[in-house]
Amino acid sequence: MSSEPEVIRILSVAEAIPSGNEIPYYFTALAMALPAIMLGLQLSGWIGFLPMIRDGHADFRNLYAAGYMVRVGHGHEIYDYAAQKMFQDGLVSREEIAIPFIRPAYQALLFAPFSFLPFRQAYFAFLSFNLAILVLCFRLLRPYMGNLARVWPGLPAAMFLFLPIAAALMQGQDSIILLALLAGALACIQQGREYLAGVLVAFGLFKFQLVIPAAVLFLVWRRWRFSAAFACSAAMLAAVSVWIAGVEQSVNYFRSIIQMSVSHGLSSGLPLAVDHMANLHGAVSGILGKSSFVLPLTIAASAATMIFAASRRPQGVDALVIAIAVSALVSYYLFIHDMCVLLIPIVLTLDRLTGAEETKYRHGRMQMRTAVLLFAAPACMSFIPNQFWVVSLPLLAFTFAASVRR
Repeated sequence: MSSEPEVIRILSVAEAIPSGNEIPYYFTALAMALPAIMLGLQLSGWIGFLPMIRDGHADFRNLYAAGYMVRVGHGHEIYDYAAQKMFQDGLVSREEIAIPFIRPAYQALLFAPFSFLPFRQAYFAFLSFNLAILVLCFRLLRPYMGNLARVWPGLPAAMFLFLPIAAALMQGQDSIILLALLAGALACIQQGREYLAGVLVAFGLFKFQLVIPAAVLFLVWRRWRFSAAFACSAAMLAAVSVWIAGVEQSVNYFRSIIQMSVSHGLSSGLPLAVDHMANLHGAVSGILGKSSFVLPLTIAASAATMIFAASRRPQGVDALVIAIAVSALVSYYLFIHDMCVLLIPIVLTLDRLTGAEETKYRHGRMQMRTAVLLFAAPACMSFIPNQFWVVSLPLLAFTFAASVRR
């Protein structure tokens, strides 16, 4: 068996890709065809989604209403369902059931400026904001896509046709902001500034189901500077959230989160579509249905995944790559737009192992193939939306392949 330094040498960017015409023709064809298919699906999706924007049915409505409530001094009611429904009905459109705000209160501050605009204008203003954030993400990830550009010059930009990104844009979701924070953390880790990386990841706690598992892994891996910065920043954000919502509403928020995890539904009575989740929770639920074993098996499988990942002890940016994949897999709450963050491990894996198809490095070939499959898998939403949990299988394969240390 090769020693670890030799494996690192095999995986280095400088040696990963063959030179000149040695790039397999089928890989180039796939690199051009797959993004084109993704683009076609997105264009058809936008056409079908425009009426929902007009009628105020996008997910952005709860973020917009929460920002308005904080701006006009109703932050202490931000988790009160009756108040949320009243503001959403008045500001956006009347609905039988409101979309509850289930983020930490500090995030509502981001949406307060958008609430100065009527809903439709605010939606398109936030869409423009998300597109600007995507440009920033591209600039942050561009240094890690040099080999992809050698396959096809347009491939680095085409990677952003990842379907979860389109879903986040359509719904007015905040997942792209988390993608930018993690991309910034990646750059900071590369530069040896792990303290700043911890701060950036902590600001992503509005998606705590994705961020907390990653923070736990960094703590177990003894990345002390990252962990200390994360803890300090998380404490500050918690204090800001309590200041906005008040102690009583903050306690109600935690109770509602716990109730949601047990009851498979939101406080509004809206059912939680577990079959639409591409994680272990979705997979176990999709296989067992409404069995009482779903929750304990999900917890057991998630714990086993975390323990396996914790034993790997990756170095440098590989730690964040594995942490993102594992966090998505074990997250209790993961819909298609939440999968935006997986673009980072997909891009880094494909760029690093582009030449693996022409080598004898079998593990590299497996990693690359699972990365390609994971990039394409979200297209299942267009064909089998009620069984979207099957996307958890490529995610599981990718996470295992990325975590295995040769």
